[in-house]
Amino acid sequence: MIGFVKKNYLLSGLLLLCAIYTSGFSSQMLLAQTPTPTPSPTPVPVPSLPPLSIKTALGFNNLASSTANDFFILVRYDLDIGNSPNQFWCNSPEYLLNDSGCELDPPNPEFAFSLKDGYVYAEYLDSAGTMHIQNTKIPRVSNGLLGIYGESPAGSSFGFNSSLLPGQVCLRYNPNYFDTGGNGSWNCAQVFNISGGASALAQEISGSSGILYDLENDMGLPLNSMVSSSGLVTPLGATFLEEALQGIRRVAVDSNGSSVFELGTTSPLSGYTPTGVDNNFNNKISATAIASGSTENLKIISGEYLGVESAGMTATLIFTILGIIAGIAVLLSTGNTFFALMSTSVMMLPGLFIGGISVGFLFTVIALGTVLGSWYWIRRSPE
Repeated sequence: MIGFVKKNYLLSGLLLLCAIYTSGFSSQMLLAQTPTPTPSPTPVPVPSLPPLSIKTALGFNNLASSTANDFFILVRYDLDIGNSPNQFWCNSPEYLLNDSGCELDPPNPEFAFSLKDGYVYAEYLDSAGTMHIQNTKIPRVSNGLLGIYGESPAGSSFGFNSSLLPGQVCLRYNPNYFDTGGNGSWNCAQVFNISGGASALAQEISGSSGILYDLENDMGLPLNSMVSSSGLVTPLGATFLEEALQGIRRVAVDSNGSSVFELGTTSPLSGYTPTGVDNNFNNKISATAIASGSTENLKIISGEYLGVESAGMTATLIFTILGIIAGIAVLLSTGNTFFALMSTSVMMLPGLFIGGISVGFLFTVIALGTVLGSWYWIRRSPE
């Protein structure tokens, strides 16, 4: 009875592998099905538009280096979530991927950063009304920071070009979801440029009356929640800044080259380039299989008889089934789990050399067999 149960454990494991690859094989067929068209949404009318506004927009140049000639706008904004449950941008589940907390009174979304893409975007316009750069990813609802970045020559061509100033930043409702009547100058704010490059940005974000200080007040947080009393950006403040500009920790340094963030920002491995050895084993096997013609033959068989284009999938399925059959046969004839697992692996091994089973998959099977075998022997050992 015990031997029968032990055999069943291995049989279940081998059959599980077959089921996994059979389902993967079937998924190839599903790719040919015609997707169900998604109906176009009905635009939200102007009276029902969730409010949005820009509080501050600050422009900086030469962030990447003193001669980078790039242009970055740091914007403090608000996508209003209201004071009642499921209101405005916290309307459940319209705008957030996870609306937990929107049902509270007042709402306090736990995942304010889960705003769905495409509903609203930001753009920079010069004094003539010409749009130059956009950011279609707004980080979060409620109060937050967003960034709009333009690479060289954005600084001189429009960002700090006196003939095109002052510029402005606007938040726009996507006309695919909202009535276009909601887009107007009332959702725009003038950009105030600050020269001085990265050190000017560092001074602004770490200042006692800078943009983080204002964001702190907007959110009703205690003093020094985002900028410490020693003038360093706290982890909470860094979270909002990283949402506006990834990598800002490395960019925003003071005139001495020191970080303005708490805990430092210099990684001990920042200058480390990992090295290793690539023996190109998979590529060599693939080249051999192609040269022998086996890959092309498998592709023909796959297309003609199985309706799939992947020769590798076909070979993997064939040799996996052969390996499972061999393993079951050895198990039933000898009752030895180890020999059964070895037989499965050996039977699958030829698939490597015709472009079928990958090295990674084979070693995964071996590793899985090792784990199951170890579990089997541990259970057999006396307590």
